[in-house]
Amino acid sequence: MKADRSLDNNEKSLQGMLFHSSDFKSSDFVAGDRRYRLFYLDTMIELDMVQEHIIRPLLISKDVSVREAVSILEYDETDLLSVAAKALVEGKTVLQIKGEANLYLLGTELKKERSVNIPVNERVLRGSNEALVENLNTNLNLMRKLTKTPDLVVKFYMLGRRSNTKIAVLYLRSLANEEVLKEFDYRITNIDIDYVEAPGFLQELIEDKKFSLFPKILVTERPDRVRSYLMDGKIAILTDGSPDSLIVPVSFWAFFQSPDDYQVGWLFGSALRFLRIVCFLIAISLPGAYVALVTFDPRLVPFEIALTLQSSMQYIAMPPVLEAITMLVILEILREATVRLASPIGQTIGVVGGIVIGTVVVESNLISNMMVIVVALTGIASFIIPSYEMSSAARLLTIPFIIMASIFGLIGMLLSFLLVLSHLARKNTMGIPYFYSMISRDTVKDTLFRGPIRNLKKRPKESMAQDETRIRGSRGSAE
Repeated sequence: MKADRSLDNNEKSLQGMLFHSSDFKSSDFVAGDRRYRLFYLDTMIELDMVQEHIIRPLLISKDVSVREAVSILEYDETDLLSVAAKALVEGKTVLQIKGEANLYLLGTELKKERSVNIPVNERVLRGSNEALVENLNTNLNLMRKLTKTPDLVVKFYMLGRRSNTKIAVLYLRSLANEEVLKEFDYRITNIDIDYVEAPGFLQELIEDKKFSLFPKILVTERPDRVRSYLMDGKIAILTDGSPDSLIVPVSFWAFFQSPDDYQVGWLFGSALRFLRIVCFLIAISLPGAYVALVTFDPRLVPFEIALTLQSSMQYIAMPPVLEAITMLVILEILREATVRLASPIGQTIGVVGGIVIGTVVVESNLISNMMVIVVALTGIASFIIPSYEMSSAARLLTIPFIIMASIFGLIGMLLSFLLVLSHLARKNTMGIPYFYSMISRDTVKDTLFRGPIRNLKKRPKESMAQDETRIRGSRGSAE
């Protein structure tokens, strides 16, 4: 719908487009022989900015154009009322001169945001203490400061027919793979949805549609971590209103890496990396292995340990499989309660609930004390994994392993591992293999272990970077 030359007609049209919202306002002022009218939502604009950068310059400079008078503000022009209505809900002020059909869209949005703070979900031992925030421009500013190269490309998308969520995609032009960029652009431009809640919606909408418990997109709130992935040739996705960044494409091994691994010596970093992978295996298999041993194969256990297991299970009425599942469910209930409640109460519930429930179930002969120990070790092992998504996948995988172990014993455990490995081997992310060999010469340096920096000469295989070489020269020696 075209704008009218009449101020009153345009005001009525904009009111109708905004369904007569109570925060829609208009105000008039005269400068010289011109009569101006401002349209705005008073809940979305900075009133002081309107006064200082729109009204005052136009009153002082009576004969100059609007563009010259408000040069400090974000500026656009349109003759469409639909475009003006959209600008109003974005926090812009619409200016019209009486007798003209042109509408001036001026950036006066009210900016309320929290300051850049330390990461909450990803603890920092060494390195940057800055975390992403909910404001997209602030996050882009952080990334521009960390990645000082004109090679950094920022591309905007608008998702959601009604939410109009702004998405920023970042990549290094000389490193990012062209085919991956085309595939990503195809997937994100074909999203047709009313409302986008990031990053959860985006993860499901752009990843491969095959069912899987394993995450295919890495989520991080650390700008330094985003920069490291950009330098590997990957793509980062930032969303307005979310303090998290999505990274694609990533492999299975990326979820066990932490920026702190590269801030300490390579031997210590390798030990931490290997410990996380071992803990992942413990988290998915320890309860199942315990059920298989005490149910089918107790002769495989050393005699002294078998006597201890027998004494702990002597008066237990529940079979081991029900013991394991019951304790895992109780552990998840306690974990969820500590997360959802207020911080002081959550900590109290976690400690007191764990002690009380653990003591009661053992003394009432519902659960053996050995099963309590096994489930506690399983829970602790899952919490060591840096990625929340991979940690959740490990906890969910524990149940199928227990069921297979209760039916087939240790053979069931072996079958479970083979099924998981075959599933991982078939997975792709953005057309790139998700689970590649961790023992090949090129990949073992940064999968199971963290090799010395001078030996990490190639970028990760899953990046498919245009320039695979990261280090071109070897360390020299002084003579």
